[in-house]
Amino acid sequence: MKSERQDPRGGEKCENTQNERDMTEDVVTPDAMTGEAGTPEDLEERLAEAEAKASENWNMYLRALADLENFKRRTARDLAFHIRSGKKDMILKLLTVVDDMERALAAEADYEALREGVEMITRKLLDILSAEGVKPIEAVGLPFDPNFHEAVVVCDDRDVDIDTVVEEFRRGYTYEDEVIRATMAHVARPADD
Repeated sequence: MKSERQDPRGGEKCENTQNERDMTEDVVTPDAMTGEAGTPEDLEERLAEAEAKASENWNMYLRALADLENFKRRTARDLAFHIRSGKKDMILKLLTVVDDMERALAAEADYEALREGVEMITRKLLDILSAEGVKPIEAVGLPFDPNFHEAVVVCDDRDVDIDTVVEEFRRGYTYEDEVIRATMAHVARPADD
């Protein structure tokens, strides 16, 4: 196949054949641009080196992938172990409270002695929870805060200036500064005159 083009140097028309264009494309190679001529043996050697490097990289990738899977399994196993250990410690602490409750129920005591025993057990249980980061939410007499309190009863009251918790139906608790159960509260709001 022939094509004609203008020669940029002399203005004369030149003819190119398909073979001449193919030869031009073959000459423009990375080796030709850097001035290095590669023999077939050199090219085969470089190809073998590239294949060896690719194989090495593939093996390194597979090893890294296996290491990652092993790390995930080990981490999951360690996490489960630590969670189980933490629960076990908490259960052992709570069992001391159960023991106290069983002793209180088995004892023959009057109402006042029984009440004092239950109060002591409740304090012990709250101390255990406090040591684990569980704290009761103070509510009665404080301004109503929907982040900490759940209003289940609301009434008008001329004695308050802002919405105020006046009674606690169920105490709320935080765990490490996060509300895990809001206080169920009776809230008084300022009465409209």
